[in-house]
Amino acid sequence: MARSTVDVAPGVAVVAGDARGRGRRLLVFALVLGSFVGMVDATIVAVALDPLTRHYHVSLAAGQAVLGVYLVTVTATLPLLGRLADRYGRRRAYVLGFVVFALGSVGAALAPGFEWLLAFRALQALGGGMLTAGSLALMAEHAPHQSTGRSIALLVITQALAGLVGPPLGGALTAVWGWQAVFWASVVAAVVGIVAVSRAVPSRAPHVDAPGVDLVGAAGIAALLLGAGTGIGTLGVSGSARASLVWFGVAAVGAVVLLLGERRVRHPLLDPRLLRRGRFAAATFASFLSTGTLMSCFALLPFWLEDAHHASAALAGAAFLPIGIGIGVTSRTGGRLGDSGRTREVTMAGMTLAASGLLFASLGARTDVWPLLAFGLLVLGMGNGLFSSPNTAAAILVAPRSALGGAAGFLSTARNAGVVFGLGITGAVYTAIAHNAPTAEADRAAELLFGAAAVICFGVAMLAARTYRHVGAGQHTVAPEDLA
Repeated sequence: MARSTVDVAPGVAVVAGDARGRGRRLLVFALVLGSFVGMVDATIVAVALDPLTRHYHVSLAAGQAVLGVYLVTVTATLPLLGRLADRYGRRRAYVLGFVVFALGSVGAALAPGFEWLLAFRALQALGGGMLTAGSLALMAEHAPHQSTGRSIALLVITQALAGLVGPPLGGALTAVWGWQAVFWASVVAAVVGIVAVSRAVPSRAPHVDAPGVDLVGAAGIAALLLGAGTGIGTLGVSGSARASLVWFGVAAVGAVVLLLGERRVRHPLLDPRLLRRGRFAAATFASFLSTGTLMSCFALLPFWLEDAHHASAALAGAAFLPIGIGIGVTSRTGGRLGDSGRTREVTMAGMTLAASGLLFASLGARTDVWPLLAFGLLVLGMGNGLFSSPNTAAAILVAPRSALGGAAGFLSTARNAGVVFGLGITGAVYTAIAHNAPTAEADRAAELLFGAAAVICFGVAMLAARTYRHVGAGQHTVAPEDLA
């Protein structure tokens, strides 16, 4: 009996049925791996900072730049990288992301000096940005239209887990093989990714109508985010007023470049086709706010628990686990409900749940009832898991097919900008109010910050109710207002 075959990728024929299923699973693995690698390297170095700074004879404060340069570089370059992928081929750009990431990792492991380490870390971040934007764009391109939300949910879960497993994974690698092992492990992951992509991800022609490259816009976004993020981060540091003003000046220059320069280029980086779509703009803003409030906990928890309650680093790290567990529990459900046409209900419920979790956490901070704090963080994670997948899918679905890379880059930039501002604002506020203060004062600061984040989440729930009020069973059809 003859066996039928089906092409999974150019030049690769597999037996239909089980083989086709294996091909799809390998495709998903190749895209999920890029999403994981791009995120995990933002945190995996955290626990290696102590031996790393001793190796290069720099202070721990200076060593924090190893983390900061990665996050800022990824955030500032994501829109440009997504645009390049649209123009020159998403699969090609995705493979190149693994190559650049591997080269940066090798350079970081062998860096002869601290400045070289930072330079290679920035190169690594360029590769990570290509992987972050590429995984989302390729998932949207290859996923069945009716299950886009569930497919994107895989990436949401992956990134949540990557952020959580990064520190313990980095600690294990550092303990066994030294801090350089953190970067060598990234090389291995990149090689695996290249092989998986070459075997499973179909190659499609670039979109001839994709907009060109906008270096002016890229420079403006980079200056705006670098200046604002660094300036906010220095506000709570004693004697840093002049430095803060300089960094805010850099941000202002970036904003001016964006406002004036984007009007004069033929294909502005902030694609007007995306910004004219009301649903895309609102979903992007909601992603920025929801991620910012979530990341505020990542800045607050270790500062507060270690500084005010003298918790060990291991215990402070374990405090993040309820958030990751909550996201993992609800992300697939959020994607499934969004695909079934219930985007409005599930995004409202998700952000309302997140706000409720933050209120529980605020009450736990006020009363020092740690089970209540842990429960609040679990509920916060569950709310974000419900919200993120359908919100992202709804935005991607209204983007033109020729601009998927740009749309993915724009959304990823919004989330990463939320990280920058959430971490910076929370860290600066807590440092200014409660660093080295009595425990009661620190607890009040934590209560205030959790409560403020809850108010923002309630606001995002109202924004979702307005944005998706006309999105029901016909979610996958672009609404009239999105075509305006």
